[in-house]
Amino acid sequence: MEADNDIFAAVAQELRPLNTTKDIHDIIGIPESTLSEWRGSGIGPQWVKIGRRVMYPKEEIIACLRANLHTNREEY
Repeated sequence: MEADNDIFAAVAQELRPLNTTKDIHDIIGIPESTLSEWRGSGIGPQWVKIGRRVMYPKEEIIACLRANLHTNREEY
């Protein structure tokens, strides 16, 4: 579990307080199109819309990653 915390801490250090879909793609590797699909389906990290920009709070991204951490296929 400590290794998991190290991974999340490293990701958190790279993220800004608010992140664009491009930021998330560049830092974590999740395609922008996947984030768009998740928004449309109501899954994934919560987001805010500022003008025409979609932004993801750092805490929401980390929470989403933690919620999707699995140790075996049965958990998924």
